[in-house]
Formats: sequence, structure tokens, C-alpha cells
Amino acid sequence: SSSGTKAMDVHMQEAEPIPEASEKAAEKAARMLTDDSRGTFVLEEDAARRGSELVKRYFLQLTKGCGRKRCPNVNCLSCIDGRGLLEPTEAALLSLELAKSDNGDVGLCDELPPFLHLELIQGYEQQARSSGDVKPLTREVAAVFSSSDALNRSFLSTKAQLQEAKHKHVPEVELIGLDTYAIIESYQSLLRLQSAELILALMNATESLLVKLQVAQLAQSTFVSESIGLRQFVILMHNPLLLEPQYHKQVLLPLLLLIASLPSELGEALVRWWTLLPTPLLQQLVSVCQQFVTVRLYHTARIDEAVIAGTRVLGHLYEANESAIRLGRRAPHEKLDYHAFYNDAVNQEVNLKEDYQRWKSERDEFSFCEHPYILEPSSKSRVLMYDATVQMTHEFEGAILRSLFVGATSPYLVVKIRRSHLISDTLLQMSLRKGDLKKPLKVQFVGEEGIDEGGVQKEFFQLIMAQIFDVNYGMFTYDEELRVYWFNRSSLENEREFELIGILLGVAIYNGVILDVRFPHVVYKKLMEQEVGLEDLKIAFPDMGRTLQQLLDYSADDAESVFGLCMQVCYEEFGERRAHDLVPNGGDVPVTSANKAEYVALYTRYLLVDSIARQFGAFMRGFQSVCGGDCLQLFRWEELELLICGSPELDFEALQRVAQYDDGYSAEHPTIQLLWQVIHELPLEQKKGFLFFCTGSDRVPIKGLGNLNFVISKNGADENRLPSAHTCFNHLLLPEYKCKEKLRQQLLKAMSDTEGFHII
Repeated sequence: SSSGTKAMDVHMQEAEPIPEASEKAAEKAARMLTDDSRGTFVLEEDAARRGSELVKRYFLQLTKGCGRKRCPNVNCLSCIDGRGLLEPTEAALLSLELAKSDNGDVGLCDELPPFLHLELIQGYEQQARSSGDVKPLTREVAAVFSSSDALNRSFLSTKAQLQEAKHKHVPEVELIGLDTYAIIESYQSLLRLQSAELILALMNATESLLVKLQVAQLAQSTFVSESIGLRQFVILMHNPLLLEPQYHKQVLLPLLLLIASLPSELGEALVRWWTLLPTPLLQQLVSVCQQFVTVRLYHTARIDEAVIAGTRVLGHLYEANESAIRLGRRAPHEKLDYHAFYNDAVNQEVNLKEDYQRWKSERDEFSFCEHPYILEPSSKSRVLMYDATVQMTHEFEGAILRSLFVGATSPYLVVKIRRSHLISDTLLQMSLRKGDLKKPLKVQFVGEEGIDEGGVQKEFFQLIMAQIFDVNYGMFTYDEELRVYWFNRSSLENEREFELIGILLGVAIYNGVILDVRFPHVVYKKLMEQEVGLEDLKIAFPDMGRTLQQLLDYSADDAESVFGLCMQVCYEEFGERRAHDLVPNGGDVPVTSANKAEYVALYTRYLLVDSIARQFGAFMRGFQSVCGGDCLQLFRWEELELLICGSPELDFEALQRVAQYDDGYSAEHPTIQLLWQVIHELPLEQKKGFLFFCTGSDRVPIKGLGNLNFVISKNGADENRLPSAHTCFNHLLLPEYKCKEKLRQQLLKAMSDTEGFHII
């Protein structure tokens, strides 16, 4: 390539005359190469001459360099990580060895592909600004970005940079030797010139390279056989121009297709490299894939190979984001939020029912359910409902069929409950009808006329959860400061009652009921069978977590005398002091600087796992009996909490925007305007009370109040009449109040007593 041989002011240095001693050393090495008496080489006269020239070229390269700054050839003085300045005799002998090798010419700089690095590009940038001529830079960029070999030897890390990565406990095998900062800055340098000619050359060269790679892929599926070949994909993915839709078809599409089709071991190597990226750079790559999938879906309205490739590469980035935390390469607060992987087009445009069917079919078809990181919790909830519908339909059809032979059976899970015996009645009926738990739930309170269209079951869950979580019942303890419940390790209750709670959570999920369940996050992690540890303890129970972290952070050797701990957990149970050994005879084993890490790990495991194993095991069995299966695995633990408890955000401004009006009311009606003024002025607890009054629950749907179907109807003009509600349908019946204070008074009075279902 002319790019590798042509001397330029930017990166070439004028070769100085070779000193006489060095010249003699080179000639001596050349004579050694052509000396027949050595028996190594027997050359004809012209071959001998070529061999002599080869030695001299190597000698000049080793002693003077090729002149190109940051040359990647270690057998060149211009290489920053090369052999350094050699003595003439040493250089001569090495020149001979290189010339004698079978493929010695490969080590000559002017025979190797060109390369780029940040200093070189910045030098060209300065030259272009002073001369107004971008052609030299354009030629270099075109030569490098159109060649795999050239791009793979560009923007390389120095030995010092690689050593720094090793000090961060990154295995050498996971390093592919690229200077990410140099790549980003180089692109910025190219764009700063604002040259259409340069940009055209860059993108045309990139397109040409991708075409060559696709042809190579057609010829051989393992078109990239080692991790060094991944460098080109890493470099190309950082091009900020990929965010411009005009380059999607010819550049980004083939790039994503190639990355998505890499052999699994190379795909994993790429993921490992991406774990090292700073969060902002990972976010940029995510944005590239997200925009591509979005534009493609809106443009084509179908799931084609482009959407599939974009989704799979997004999956690589998701895995890199998750792995970076597991491997300790990024602090938890530096992690890219998992919400960044949700795609609006997928969640709004894709027919999730059909996607679910593709997922469950035996045909090998693409389904977004196989890539749940791209689906929002509300979409996953719909998939869960489709799955429930399929299962409930099977149950319904089975019930109808059985009724033909053994008498009628209900297609619903019907429970008849006495308010005075909520837990015992529910426990009995749920245990007798385990095969019906996935049927639609219908609740009937004995002695009441309510027809369950959704409102009665909401009240049922509200009441039974309040009783179960009453600390006087003994199944749970309550932390006043953190406002969370935890399993009572000293509970004497039967395991069946803990199993009932798990069943109720599952039944609520399948019936779309949001529950007021205040567990710490570790409960949801454990339900998803994820490991829990000290970081979880610090979130769930901060005081205990901080204490254990202080022990770990204590660096002196006198931990035993300072902390005075032993390998035991001490606690009170029914007024008596008890101890649990973390190791055999733990009371006799002091906690020292040597074993403090073991103590912290065992203590954490005892608190979060072992001490509540019986209670949580029963709870887990009950939950799995209803929700066990593939669909639950679509959710992250954070999303499972959202599914069960709803969104924590009470955005009444959003509720006002989506509210619908009937029977003479409108958004501009004076009574409606007074109503919203009153609601926005209420404290948080009374806002929750209003929500409970209108919907039967003070919890918010997964997508927030802006996704609630809320209707307000006029209910006469009698201002002495209280507001009422159809909780089954989220329907508020509001008399036409003319005074704000009267409206507030009547609304709060109606909200003060909402227990019991009444026909309106």
C-alpha cells in the first residue's frame, strides 16, 4: 500500500546516514547470510543480493525506524513498545535472524498494511487546517477503513495501558488490545474538520470493508477465527455517524448482521470486551442499536433479519452491562439502568400475542420473549396474561367436558369467605382446589350480595393481606424505620400458612390485582432464585449491612480485641437469649482479621437465607405452584416486584390527563376543576385513600396512573349526597358540587369508610 511507504511530513522522519560502524555491522550480517560455507542457505547470485538487501532493510528499520509514529511493528524503532535502541552488532544479528525466517518480509513495515492512531490523525487534522487540504488524511482513512488487516492493527493499546488493565484483575485473554479513548477521539477529530469529502471516504471505505466481510462469511461461516479479528467490529461500532439513519442500510445493517452471526466463543469475547467500557460509551452503543431497531420496525412494520440482528447485538450489550457488575468492573451505581434496553417500538408495535405463540411453538422462529431485556414490565405482564388465558382456557374446556360426564364444574376459582374467618376459610378452600388456582378468581363474602366483577376480589386481597401481615399474627416482623416486613424466624405458624401467602401472590398476579406487600427487595431476588449477599443486606437492612462492612474495612490486625465477636449469631426469642453457631463450636471461635470475611459471608447468609429457610421455603412452594414456569423467567426481580406491588410513583397529574368524563361532565366543568384542585392538595396518604376509594386498591398499575382507565360521571346535583364508586370499573360517581370546601368535605367523608362491597 502506498499509505505504508510514502513519506509524509505528518508521520515520517528523514532517515539519517548510517554511521560507519553500523554500516559495517549490517554488511557483515549480509555476508553471513550469503556465506555458503555456513550450509544454511545456498543462493544464486541474484538471490544472495536480495538477501543482502533484506538484511540491510531490517537493520535500518531496527536502528532508525520506519518514521511512522506509534508503529505497531515491534521490530521497528518507531514502535513505542518495540525493542528500543539496539547496539549495532545486536541489531545486525537480529536483522540476520529476521531475514532468515521463512516469512521474513512480513516483518518489514513497508510490506505491512497501513494503520491509524490518534496522534497520526490529529497531526493530519492540524495539517488540513493549516493547508486546507484534507486529501492526505482522506487517503489514509480510506486505506485503513477498507481493510480488515489495517483496521485490526489500528488504535492499539500500549503495553502500559494493557498492564494497567491487568492490575484491575482483567485476564489477558479478555483484552483485545484497543485504546478506546483513542478511537473515540479519532472519530471526533475526523468530524471536527466538517469535510464532506472525508466523511464520504470514511463511510464508503467502511461499506467496502463490510461487503468483503459478508463475502468472506458466505465462503466460510468462521470468517473471523480469533479475537484479534473482533477489533474491527469494536472500532466500527463506535462511529457516531451510525446514529444517522442515512447510514443504516449500507453500513449499520451489515455490521449488526456480522456481529450477530459471530461464532459463540467470539460473541462471548466481544461481550467481555464491552464489560470494560465506561457507562457513557456503552450507552452510546445501546442507543445505536435501539435507534436502528426502532426506525426499522416503524419503517417496515415487520420483524425481519435487520430487527433480529439489532435485537441480538443489543442482547450482547445487555449481557456486558450485567457482567460488568458481577465481575467487579463497574460499581453498582455506575451500571447502565436496565430501562435503557426497553424498546418503545417493540413494546408498542409488535403483536405480543403472536410473539408469545411463536415462543411457545415448536418451530424455530424468532420471538422477543427469548430476549426479555427489550420488553417493558407491562408487555411481560401481557405475555403472562396470555399464558394464563391459555392455561385457564384449557381448564375451562376441561371443566365443560367433565360436566358432560360427572356433572357441572365451575370454570372459575370461586371462594366463599366469611369476613370473620378470612385466613382459615381461604386456606381451606385454596388447599382443596389447587388444580383450579389459575382459573379466574371470583370472591363471595358470605351474607353479602356483591357480584364480583373485580371490586370484591380487590377488597378480599386488601383485607386478607392486612390480617396476614399483622405482627400480632406472628408470621412477620415489621421494621418501623424501613417500613418493610420480614419473615419471623421464630414463627410457630404452620408452613401451610406461609404457603398460602405464596399462593395468594400468584393468584393476584394471574388476576391482575396489585397488592400492598411491603417486602425488602431480597424477597423478590430469592423468588427469582438469585443469589443474595452483603450488598443486598446493606440495601434491605442498612444498619446491619454497615456494621458488617465496617468490620470488613477494618485494616488493623487487632480485630479480635476491637470487635469482640465470635462465630455466632445471638438473638432473642420469646424473651430468651439464643445463639446460632456459624461454624461448629462457633462460640469458641473468635472473629479475627484472618477470618472476618468468612464471618461476614456466613452471618449474611444466616440472616437472609438460613434463619428463614422453613418459612421462605413454604412461601416459595406456594408461589411456584401458581406462577412456576417459563413466563416468570421473563422478569427481572425488580420487574417482579413491580408486577406484584405496582408502580411506586403516584402521578395524579398523569391521572388527570387521561381521565374520561360522562353524563355531562368534561375537563372544563367547574366541579371537575374543583375536584382536581382538592386532589392535588391532599397529602400522600389521603391521595392513596382516594385511589383506594375509586379503584379498590391504593397501588398503581405497572405503567403508572397515566395508564389507568379512570371515568368520572355526574351523579345528580344534590350537594348533600356523598360521592360513590364502582371499584370494579375504576368509575367515580360525583355529585355536582359548586363549592370547593363542600366537595372536599364530602369526598373525605366518603373515603373514610370504604370497607365492604355495596351495590350502588
